[in-house]
Amino acid sequence: MSKEPEDPESEIIKQMFDEIVKMIHQKQIKLESIVQRTIEYGTMRQETFDRIYRLLTDYGKSKQWI
Repeated sequence: MSKEPEDPESEIIKQMFDEIVKMIHQKQIKLESIVQRTIEYGTMRQETFDRIYRLLTDYGKSKQWI
């Protein structure tokens, strides 16, 4: 049984998420700055924002930050 391939946007989001988490841990950037910039520049669709928010929330819960 073949597994359906993930959509390309999912892979990009995962890579972005990993890089964002790394930068936050290294205190190079704050999460608030990332969100503010994406909103200001209109570089993100609402669906993409919702997916990233969900990923970050789940990650925060797994680390017991939330």
